[in-house]
Amino acid sequence: MKTAYLFKEETTNGQKKLRIGTAQEFAKIAEQNRTLPIEERRYFIKEKSLDPDSPDYLFIEVDRDEYDKWNKENVMRCRNIKAAQRFTMMSMELVLQNVHTGKLEESALLREDPMFEEVITEKMLEELRQMLADWQPWALDVLNARLEGRNDECVQEISQKYRVMEQTARRYIRQFEQKTKEFFGRCSF
Repeated sequence: MKTAYLFKEETTNGQKKLRIGTAQEFAKIAEQNRTLPIEERRYFIKEKSLDPDSPDYLFIEVDRDEYDKWNKENVMRCRNIKAAQRFTMMSMELVLQNVHTGKLEESALLREDPMFEEVITEKMLEELRQMLADWQPWALDVLNARLEGRNDECVQEISQKYRVMEQTARRYIRQFEQKTKEFFGRCSF
């Protein structure tokens, strides 16, 4: 790993060009910057080569505007990297396949990632809703009533909404219960 320092230098005709400097020169400028007012400081951006095996670093002297733009992007990049480290990405299809084939226990995932149970629950509920919607029009109403804790009122609600006798509404609810048991019985979660 090498580090190179590029300093701005004014030529005899008034143009600015970059010249290669030393680490001691850079350290001296950094020390001077601590005592100078912000508008008189010299600014450097740090660039890293794309070679992951042997990264090289470049410290390049730039104008303050360019430094401010680079610094803003660099701060955001660092925040994003830190935020990404808090999360684990996993393919739900692969996880479910591994759980189903016995290669991975669901309980291990629950210990690994506390959000796993919530994600699985949402996924199961989404699939259950779709299955019920495809099966019977009244099935989603029964599910919503059950999820909202309106078990006692469910028979009357279904009877009134679908204009059937309460006995028929009770049969609907028994069919709903059987269908959800089948769903959870074959569910690979």
